[in-house]
Amino acid sequence: MERDFRIVTRRFGPTVHLAPDGELDLDSRPVLEEVLSVLDENVVVVVCDMTRLRFLDVTGLHALHDLALRLHDRGLAFFAFGWQAQPRRLLDIVDSLYPYSEAGSEPTAMLRRCLRDAAASQRAAGTEAARANAVVHGTPQAG
Repeated sequence: MERDFRIVTRRFGPTVHLAPDGELDLDSRPVLEEVLSVLDENVVVVVCDMTRLRFLDVTGLHALHDLALRLHDRGLAFFAFGWQAQPRRLLDIVDSLYPYSEAGSEPTAMLRRCLRDAAASQRAAGTEAARANAVVHGTPQAG
């Protein structure tokens, strides 16, 4: 059986860029397993460009979620962006089926994490840390 799925992998220093292309389903799951073999101890971040992922079924979603969890367990950050309509709709359906108490705890939250949100979060954390560690020099002026 010919696969209608592939992943183009590019390496940029400690970042690996993945570009899934085609239909991610039960038959294409082994391709995701191959991705883990290119990740050595120098990789810190995996970024997944989903703009060419045309179709995602539940088995493909499970495989992708499993990949994200395995990366997390290895201490690697995982980000995805460019979700197309059909895969995004499947993520929405899954999230709607499972109750969650707060934003960010949805079943597909790990797959929806994008660089922009992470950067904003890091900036906010950095600002708070800077405030906590601020040292005031000089004496206040009498008014």
